[in-house]
Amino acid sequence: MSDLQIKICGVKNQEIAEHAINSGASFIGFIFYQKSHRNIAIENCEKILSVIKDLTIPVAVTVNPDDKLLDDLLRIGFQYIQLHGQETYEMVERIKLKYNFKIIKAFGISSSKDINELVKYEPFVEYFLLDSPPQANIQGGTGNKFDWKIIENLSTTKNFFLSGGLNKDNIISAINLKKTSYFDVSSGVEDSEGIKDKQLITEFINKAKNII
Repeated sequence: MSDLQIKICGVKNQEIAEHAINSGASFIGFIFYQKSHRNIAIENCEKILSVIKDLTIPVAVTVNPDDKLLDDLLRIGFQYIQLHGQETYEMVERIKLKYNFKIIKAFGISSSKDINELVKYEPFVEYFLLDSPPQANIQGGTGNKFDWKIIENLSTTKNFFLSGGLNKDNIISAINLKKTSYFDVSSGVEDSEGIKDKQLITEFINKAKNII
């Protein structure tokens, strides 16, 4: 899998963003959700984007976003948006048609029934992201892994990010599933909740890419 792609999600400052890029991250996720410890203000993110936007793919991670947020994200230069809430097919279609974002639609996976939901979203998304189910109103970044056996027979026309509980100790097992080349990590490269650790970022990416 020479095309392996890593997304470091929940970045809150320029120093960590630049370190992740220099370590080999292809995507950097910025979370716009006030209930999250990883939430970032539009103004702060705009400054970071001015430095890194040509070096990586920045992704705006949202939960059931309203038009005000979507307008702001478009204004500061995001092309990719991750929808990590309970966005219906109709909402995703509307966002795509109105804003023309490249959309990553996230799904919490607890059974094969969740996998069956993907197909109707395919016309309007760039990628899917498969995560562990939400817990106590926390939409992602819980550090929990879902049962990967659920995706053994997954068939989709879109590439997908595998997410949920990934870290340097299980990334090789995730790659060895041979289901995707895209991997998303957040809590697995933190030394405390919401605080990214440079060494863990480097170790995670090196561990993933050294087996190629």
